[in-house]
Amino acid sequence: MSLGRRAFLQFVGGAIGGTLLTPIPWKLADDSAIWTQNWSWRPSPERGEITEATGTCLLCPGGCGIQVRLVNGHRAIYVKGNPDHVVNRGGLCPVGAAGLQYLYAPYRVTQPLKQTGKRGDPKGFQPISWDEALKVVAAKLTELRQKGQPHAVACLTGQSRSSTADLWKQFFAAYGSPNLYTMPCHSDSTRLAVALATGQEADLAFHLEKATYVLNFGAPLLEGWASPTRAQRLFSRWQTEQPGVPETEFVHVEPRCSLTASKADRWIACNPGTEAALALGIAHVLIREKLFDAAFVADQVFGFEDWTDAAGAQRKGFKALVLGKYSPQDVASLTGVDAEVIQELARQLARQKNAVVLWGPPTDTPNNLYHDLAFLALNALIGAFSSKAMISLVPPQPWQALPDPAMDMEAFKGQGQKPLGQPASTPKTKVRPNTVHAFFNALANGEEYPIELLFIHEANPAYGLPENALAVQALQKAGTVVSFSSYLDETSAYADLILPNHNAFERLDDVIGLPGAPFAFYAVATPILSPQYDTKATGDVLLSLAKALGGTVAQSLPWKSYQDLLKLRAAQIAQAGSGTLVDATFDPASVAPGAPLKPNFSKASDVWRKLTSGLCWVDAPQALDRYATPSSRLELACQGLLASVSANAGDELFMAHYAPLNPSGDAGELPLLLITHRSLSLAPGYVPNAPFMNKLLPDDLLLQQDVFVEVHPSTGKKLGLRPKAKALLKTPRGEAAVRVRFAPTVPAGVIALPEGLGHTAYDEYVQGKGVNANAMVEVQLDPVTGLGTVWATRAQLRLA
Repeated sequence: MSLGRRAFLQFVGGAIGGTLLTPIPWKLADDSAIWTQNWSWRPSPERGEITEATGTCLLCPGGCGIQVRLVNGHRAIYVKGNPDHVVNRGGLCPVGAAGLQYLYAPYRVTQPLKQTGKRGDPKGFQPISWDEALKVVAAKLTELRQKGQPHAVACLTGQSRSSTADLWKQFFAAYGSPNLYTMPCHSDSTRLAVALATGQEADLAFHLEKATYVLNFGAPLLEGWASPTRAQRLFSRWQTEQPGVPETEFVHVEPRCSLTASKADRWIACNPGTEAALALGIAHVLIREKLFDAAFVADQVFGFEDWTDAAGAQRKGFKALVLGKYSPQDVASLTGVDAEVIQELARQLARQKNAVVLWGPPTDTPNNLYHDLAFLALNALIGAFSSKAMISLVPPQPWQALPDPAMDMEAFKGQGQKPLGQPASTPKTKVRPNTVHAFFNALANGEEYPIELLFIHEANPAYGLPENALAVQALQKAGTVVSFSSYLDETSAYADLILPNHNAFERLDDVIGLPGAPFAFYAVATPILSPQYDTKATGDVLLSLAKALGGTVAQSLPWKSYQDLLKLRAAQIAQAGSGTLVDATFDPASVAPGAPLKPNFSKASDVWRKLTSGLCWVDAPQALDRYATPSSRLELACQGLLASVSANAGDELFMAHYAPLNPSGDAGELPLLLITHRSLSLAPGYVPNAPFMNKLLPDDLLLQQDVFVEVHPSTGKKLGLRPKAKALLKTPRGEAAVRVRFAPTVPAGVIALPEGLGHTAYDEYVQGKGVNANAMVEVQLDPVTGLGTVWATRAQLRLA
């Protein structure tokens, strides 16, 4: 028996019948049944009435609907995807499926804790009451304001798509600190690129449902990109034959043959970090052969031709730059992709009616600004921003922003301070750069001014921040550290106080927007269970602190509870009268940019009832027909960079160009390049890999406690290595013990290391397995934006 390509894709995508074709699921079930009997904390559910509760998963930004099976209404025993939910339609990623292991994990923080020993010692924590803990924090906040130092308070949050994130912004604005950051991600750089090119403060919306050709530069669609389950459904849609619907050709560019690359119609292997150069080489062919959308470029684009800046200086345009520097032959020498292939890709891209260019680092880190601009420029050349609307902008939500904070003089003074560590020359756009690494570097090295109070909310930078040692150094330098984590993770160990948030299954929260989706999105996550322990929702804690501070801070956060704020959101949706509340019958392909959807609700109570029952609010995205740039056009020559670069700077500094940041270290001592990669079976973010997920890892990725690195057979033999051999991996950031896997799917001279392993916290079933990739990689600050970027790190690999 043989499986055709499309049948195989349906099988690996999770078709039920496909499980009958392999013994793997039965082996996993058998192994798991045996293995889990050894857990000291193995739950033994009581017997009783079985019911189901619906909700929204909060373990990642994906916004999936879930159904949870309960015993007697208070014991959760099983999680599955909600088939009636618009995002996932019954699918669920491994993190979501293992979600109950986070709810019942022994490493949960069950009550407020105060460090009584040495910072960093998890055994030094002792219980403290909520009243006492909040008094300590409020007193510190009051003291710093009275001293005229509100800017000495900082926060790092892992939440960027919820109303809690908006509460943090409101609190910091009213209190008077500019030092509010989120954990870094690729959207940090794309939002800056979009702001420079379009003048808009918005995320891009990719209309992938109607794409006939997708040229993807690195975005890990099958490894957790954006909303993971939605991305997998998209991929399945492209590969499913439908009468009258043209098939979607998917071409993937990446150095390593990832799962996404292996399932693409075509994989283009390039040298690490050269994807932007390849995009510019394709642009060269489009321009040289006049294959670009000339009408759109002439009507809507600035900087394609030579231009004159505000000072009257003549500047070279994008066309001249690309034709002069990025011929297929020149780009081939940079990327390792044949010149003939570059020309072929350009012609394929130009022939397709609904083509779009997608991009993103395989590890969801900020990109080099000029490289993001290169992919935007390539989309502009093929008319993806035109009336075809393959790319548009996610619109603002239909509610008003939170009321303007009532800022007093102390707040104005504090907000007037430069964010700690932020370069002075960052681009002047509506989007403030999320310069997390620069902040931690300044804090760790005692630069500019101290941070006396540091909040950490649903983030674990001591593990999950690339170059995590920098976060550890900074945590040790902060005056007082307050963690809002639900878990005793690597970062919480360095806290002075832990004020535990409710678990994702226990709290009322919301999800604002889906990354990359071609529609506006809002969902309310209702609690599946009552809180199991003495925990509080962070939103309610912030409101309590604002009330304790009084004055303008309390005025700026007037809600009695976090639920009141979410109900206000529902009321504002009803008042705006746009968008519609949907279930799984909604088809994103039916949405046209700039054509608002007809509402199916009448009043606030109706909206709230439907949102809390599992429906989601959606609306059409903005058509990109207006640009708030100096030229009132889409700018390939970004005039917003005039304030960030020298007046006599080279013309290319205003435009997309290939601008690699060379990794540090001696190439003789460290002759290899280390790249990292992700997997759906590895959780690289705030939550760790659950034990169930570890069981899914193959023995050639994790064997007992050892992680495997991938090397090309020719590289391995040259270094005297052998398969499964123990080896030492060395980079400028440290050394680690690994095992070797020969893999022809990585380029010669490259080492590939998975992310999501190497924890030092939690419990025996999580810690000590493999290597933390974040401890091995090198971060380089983008000289224009100040964002921390990661692409490759010099490395050495030798037998142990």
